[in-house]
Amino acid sequence: TDDQNISGSGLSGTDLTIGIENGTSETIDLSSLVGTDDQYDDEVLLRTPIDVDEGGIGSPTLENNVQEVINAIAPITSKAARIFYPPSIAVDASVVVSGATIDLYQQYLDQYGMTLPSSAKSTSAPAAIPTYTRAELYYYVTFYDPTVFSGVLISDTGVMTYNVDAPPSDYNSLINVVFVVK
Repeated sequence: TDDQNISGSGLSGTDLTIGIENGTSETIDLSSLVGTDDQYDDEVLLRTPIDVDEGGIGSPTLENNVQEVINAIAPITSKAARIFYPPSIAVDASVVVSGATIDLYQQYLDQYGMTLPSSAKSTSAPAAIPTYTRAELYYYVTFYDPTVFSGVLISDTGVMTYNVDAPPSDYNSLINVVFVVK
Protein backbone atom coordinates (compact mmCIF):
# COMPACT_ATOMS: atom_id res chain seq x y z
CA THR A 1 0.00 0.00 0.00
CA ASP A 2 1.03 3.57 -0.59
CA ASP A 3 0.59 5.49 2.66
CA GLN A 4 2.54 8.66 1.76
CA ASN A 5 1.20 12.05 2.80
CA ILE A 6 1.68 15.48 1.29
CA SER A 7 4.10 17.34 3.56
CA GLY A 8 6.73 20.05 3.25
CA SER A 9 4.75 22.05 0.67
CA GLY A 10 5.30 25.78 0.37
CA LEU A 11 5.27 28.90 -1.76
CA SER A 12 8.41 30.96 -2.20
CA GLY A 13 8.01 33.92 -4.53
CA THR A 14 6.41 32.41 -7.63
CA ASP A 15 7.64 28.85 -6.97
CA LEU A 16 5.10 26.40 -5.51
CA THR A 17 6.65 23.28 -3.99
CA ILE A 18 4.51 20.18 -3.44
CA GLY A 19 6.21 17.98 -0.87
CA ILE A 20 5.70 14.19 -0.70
CA GLU A 21 6.46 12.27 2.50
CA ASN A 22 9.41 9.96 1.87
CA GLY A 23 9.37 10.99 -1.79
CA THR A 24 10.65 13.57 -4.24
CA SER A 25 9.16 17.08 -4.03
CA GLU A 26 7.91 18.78 -7.14
CA THR A 27 8.40 22.53 -7.75
CA ILE A 28 6.05 24.39 -10.06
CA ASP A 29 6.99 27.77 -11.53
CA LEU A 30 3.93 30.08 -11.28
CA SER A 31 5.64 33.18 -12.71
CA SER A 32 3.67 32.89 -15.94
CA LEU A 33 0.53 33.75 -13.93
CA VAL A 34 1.88 37.07 -12.60
CA GLY A 35 0.35 40.13 -14.23
CA THR A 36 -1.94 38.22 -16.55
CA ASP A 37 -5.09 40.12 -15.50
CA ASP A 38 -4.69 43.21 -17.63
CA GLN A 39 -8.33 44.04 -18.16
CA TYR A 40 -9.43 47.64 -18.28
CA ASP A 41 -12.65 48.94 -16.77
CA ASP A 42 -14.43 48.83 -20.13
CA GLU A 43 -13.52 45.12 -20.49
CA VAL A 44 -14.95 43.97 -17.14
CA LEU A 45 -18.51 42.92 -17.85
CA LEU A 46 -21.26 43.08 -15.26
CA ARG A 47 -22.84 39.77 -14.30
CA THR A 48 -26.26 41.36 -14.89
CA PRO A 49 -26.53 44.59 -16.92
CA ILE A 50 -28.39 47.35 -15.03
CA ASP A 51 -29.76 50.83 -15.73
CA VAL A 52 -27.78 52.76 -13.08
CA ASP A 53 -28.93 56.27 -13.95
CA GLU A 54 -32.40 55.40 -15.23
CA GLY A 55 -31.40 57.28 -18.36
CA GLY A 56 -33.89 55.41 -20.44
CA ILE A 57 -36.92 54.96 -18.19
CA GLY A 58 -39.15 54.34 -21.23
CA SER A 59 -36.58 52.07 -22.84
CA PRO A 60 -33.78 51.42 -20.35
CA THR A 61 -30.18 52.00 -21.33
CA LEU A 62 -28.45 49.17 -19.54
CA GLU A 63 -24.87 49.58 -18.42
CA ASN A 64 -22.96 46.43 -19.38
CA ASN A 65 -19.45 47.01 -17.99
CA VAL A 66 -17.66 48.82 -15.16
CA GLN A 67 -16.76 51.85 -17.28
CA GLU A 68 -20.39 52.39 -18.32
CA VAL A 69 -21.48 52.23 -14.66
CA ILE A 70 -18.82 54.78 -13.64
CA ASN A 71 -19.87 57.12 -16.47
CA ALA A 72 -23.55 56.79 -15.56
CA ILE A 73 -23.17 57.29 -11.81
CA ALA A 74 -20.47 60.00 -11.73
CA PRO A 75 -22.80 62.92 -12.58
CA ILE A 76 -25.19 61.80 -9.84
CA THR A 77 -22.64 61.39 -7.05
CA SER A 78 -20.37 64.27 -8.01
CA LYS A 79 -22.99 66.82 -6.98
CA ALA A 80 -25.22 65.21 -4.37
CA ALA A 81 -22.53 63.80 -2.11
CA ARG A 82 -20.61 67.06 -1.98
CA ILE A 83 -23.28 69.21 -0.31
CA PHE A 84 -24.11 68.95 3.39
CA TYR A 85 -25.54 70.99 6.23
CA PRO A 86 -23.16 71.75 9.09
CA PRO A 87 -24.45 71.20 12.65
CA SER A 88 -27.01 73.57 14.12
CA ILE A 89 -25.59 76.35 16.22
CA ALA A 90 -27.11 79.12 18.34
CA VAL A 91 -26.78 82.64 16.96
CA ASP A 92 -27.47 85.34 19.53
CA ALA A 93 -29.87 87.82 17.91
CA SER A 94 -31.25 89.25 21.17
CA VAL A 95 -29.58 92.65 20.80
CA VAL A 96 -28.62 94.94 17.93
CA VAL A 97 -24.99 94.32 17.01
CA SER A 98 -22.71 95.21 14.11
CA GLY A 99 -19.84 93.10 12.78
CA ALA A 100 -20.44 90.00 14.90
CA THR A 101 -18.61 86.86 13.80
CA ILE A 102 -19.06 83.13 14.10
CA ASP A 103 -16.43 80.67 12.95
CA LEU A 104 -18.76 78.25 11.17
CA TYR A 105 -15.92 75.87 10.36
CA GLN A 106 -14.80 75.69 14.01
CA GLN A 107 -18.40 75.05 15.11
CA TYR A 108 -18.56 72.20 12.58
CA LEU A 109 -15.25 70.78 13.81
CA ASP A 110 -16.23 71.12 17.48
CA GLN A 111 -19.41 69.10 16.96
CA TYR A 112 -18.43 66.65 14.23
CA GLY A 113 -14.74 66.24 15.03
CA MET A 114 -15.06 65.04 18.60
CA THR A 115 -14.74 61.44 19.72
CA LEU A 116 -18.19 60.17 20.64
CA PRO A 117 -19.03 57.87 23.56
CA SER A 118 -20.12 54.42 22.46
CA SER A 119 -23.67 55.11 23.68
CA ALA A 120 -24.01 58.06 21.25
CA LYS A 121 -23.43 56.15 18.01
CA SER A 122 -24.48 52.97 16.29
CA THR A 123 -22.61 49.89 17.44
CA SER A 124 -20.42 49.44 14.36
CA ALA A 125 -19.73 53.16 13.76
CA PRO A 126 -16.19 54.49 14.29
CA ALA A 127 -15.62 56.61 17.41
CA ALA A 128 -15.15 59.84 15.40
CA ILE A 129 -17.02 61.35 12.47
CA PRO A 130 -14.68 62.09 9.55
CA THR A 131 -14.31 65.82 8.87
CA TYR A 132 -12.91 68.03 6.12
CA THR A 133 -10.21 70.68 6.49
CA ARG A 134 -11.11 74.37 6.10
CA ALA A 135 -9.48 74.47 2.67
CA GLU A 136 -11.54 71.51 1.41
CA LEU A 137 -14.86 73.36 1.76
CA TYR A 138 -16.87 76.18 0.22
CA TYR A 139 -19.25 78.00 2.57
CA TYR A 140 -22.71 79.38 1.72
CA VAL A 141 -25.57 81.14 3.48
CA THR A 142 -28.70 80.05 1.62
CA PHE A 143 -31.23 81.96 3.75
CA TYR A 144 -31.51 84.54 6.53
CA ASP A 145 -34.32 86.81 7.68
CA PRO A 146 -33.48 90.27 6.26
CA THR A 147 -35.67 91.96 8.88
CA VAL A 148 -33.29 90.60 11.54
CA PHE A 149 -29.88 90.22 9.85
CA SER A 150 -27.86 92.24 7.34
CA GLY A 151 -24.29 92.34 6.05
CA VAL A 152 -24.04 88.55 6.09
CA LEU A 153 -20.68 87.52 4.61
CA ILE A 154 -18.58 84.34 4.81
CA SER A 155 -14.82 84.20 4.35
CA ASP A 156 -13.03 81.45 2.44
CA THR A 157 -12.04 80.01 5.83
CA GLY A 158 -15.65 79.66 7.03
CA VAL A 159 -15.94 82.69 9.30
CA MET A 160 -19.35 84.38 8.98
CA THR A 161 -19.74 88.11 9.72
CA TYR A 162 -23.22 89.55 10.28
CA ASN A 163 -25.20 92.40 11.77
CA VAL A 164 -28.32 92.06 13.94
CA ASP A 165 -30.49 95.02 12.92
CA ALA A 166 -33.64 94.17 14.88
CA PRO A 167 -33.99 91.34 17.37
CA PRO A 168 -36.96 89.12 16.44
CA SER A 169 -40.01 89.57 18.67
CA ASP A 170 -40.22 85.84 19.44
CA TYR A 171 -36.41 85.49 19.83
CA ASN A 172 -36.34 83.00 16.94
CA SER A 173 -34.82 83.46 13.53
CA LEU A 174 -33.04 81.20 11.06
CA ILE A 175 -29.83 81.32 9.12
CA ASN A 176 -29.32 78.37 6.78
CA VAL A 177 -25.72 77.45 6.05
CA VAL A 178 -24.50 74.87 3.52
CA PHE A 179 -21.01 73.44 3.12
CA VAL A 180 -19.85 72.11 -0.25
CA VAL A 181 -16.81 69.90 -0.67
CA LYS A 182 -14.46 71.39 -3.27
